[in-house]
This record gives sequence, structure tokens and C-alpha cells, in this order.
Amino acid sequence: MTHEISKETKPSVGIRYLGQSGFLLKRYGLTIVIDPYLSDSVAAADSIWKRNYPPPVDPATLSEVDLVLCTHEHSDHTDGETLRGILSASPKCRFAGPRASTVEMIRAGLPKSQITVLNEGANFNLSDLVVEPVASAHEDYEVDDEGFQRFLGYILHWGSLSLYHSGDTLVTSRLEKALGKQPIDVGFLPINGRSEERHKLNIVGNMNSAEAVHLSAGLAKNRGFNLLVPVHYDLFTINGTDLGQFVNIWDKTTGPKPGFKAFYPGEWMIYQKP
Repeated sequence: MTHEISKETKPSVGIRYLGQSGFLLKRYGLTIVIDPYLSDSVAAADSIWKRNYPPPVDPATLSEVDLVLCTHEHSDHTDGETLRGILSASPKCRFAGPRASTVEMIRAGLPKSQITVLNEGANFNLSDLVVEPVASAHEDYEVDDEGFQRFLGYILHWGSLSLYHSGDTLVTSRLEKALGKQPIDVGFLPINGRSEERHKLNIVGNMNSAEAVHLSAGLAKNRGFNLLVPVHYDLFTINGTDLGQFVNIWDKTTGPKPGFKAFYPGEWMIYQKP
């Protein structure tokens, strides 16, 4: 099966789930990877982070990747072992993320010449793709002394499609305002939430299922949001949630709302704009 998306087809994008918050996207001959965690390096540092399933893809097989975007420096989003594997398979690949992520990229041995620091307010262009960084609150907005956001999400303006990967974030009025400026076709949102128990273990939280559904319903009503992809709930027992809870909330939500797609690890789909 080929996952190449032609400019002549109905606007579409190939999407593959890599686990946790990781995705591979293909469109217009470009291959973009976001937040790939395809090793077991986090568990090597602390056994509470044992994976619930093995990496669905060997990063050393990811050839022809043009760009890897990382949303923040936490190891399940910026993983040096995974990034080195992608670089070995795709030696011309570009890597980009907030400053704290790029520090980890350099520490992992990636070439500085192929790394770009991203920040809210400055778009990044690659061929037909425009990457618009959006500040994320995981659980707070954090900015360094030079004004660089620690946590980012990305709106990918890709021809006639727009996709939003939030990274790790809560729902805030600032985020709703940023997303409400333009139509978004597909959104990748965390649903694992936060709790006092996890805070005691220094585990920083995200929006929960109800908040993700509420945000996506508002965007569907006002901005034509078409598809929600729930993420960040299935890889680590200690920091996950029950997908059934998300589905129950979804079913009880009335009024306009997008469709949703829950991927299994490694699954491909082709999204076509309605």
C-alpha cells in the first residue's frame, strides 16, 4: 500500500499513529513526524514508565522523513534514541522544536545545522507546509528570560488542510482564542488529565476527556473542526486514562461536534476533507 498523497486528489493526508502523542503525516510528497517516542528510554530511567505496548515502528526504518517536530523536552516527546534512529534512516531530515527540546536534540548528537528553534509568533516553512507554533500550558505557560516558550503545539497549514497537534496542554482562554482564528480540519488532543496523586510524583497534567470534547465541540460549531484524535492516554498506566470514559462523554455531548478517531499503535488512515 502506498501512502503518497497526490495534489490531484481530494484534499487528504496520510496519518499514522506512533503511540503516546507521536504521529507520522504524509502529504504532497513530504513526510512529517511529531513527538516520536519509539524506544524504552524513559523506563530505563524509572520503571514506573514501563510501556504498555512495544514501539510499533523501528525508527531506523523511517526513511525519507523531511521534518521532525517536538513539542517539548519531556523524554516521551523529545527522545534522543528515537531521533538518532530517524536521522540514521533520513540523514537530510530537519528537526525543530522549542528551545528546551533543541538542547536535548544537540545533546543526543543531532547536527546543529539541521536543528531549528521554534517559538510562538514565528512560523516555519518547508515546501508547501507552514508550521505555526502555538503556546501550550503544561500545566502552566512557561517562558525563559529571552521569551522562548517551553511548551508548544503546532498548527500545520498544508495546502487546503490545517491540522493542530497540541503537545501537552490544558484548555485555556488563550488557546481557544488562538485556535478560533482559523478553520482546523484535524486536531490531536491529550485526554489523560491530571490528578493530585500524579502531582505528588511530579507528573504534570493535561486536559482531560471532558475538556478535550468541550474544546473540539466549540471549534466544530464555530470553525468547522472535522476530526478529533485523542492521544496521550494509552502508553503509560501511571499517566493514562480509560478511552471508554472519553467515548461516554462524547456520546452524551449534544450539538455540533466533529467525528473522532482512536488509533491503535502503528495504524494508518487517510483523512479526506469533507
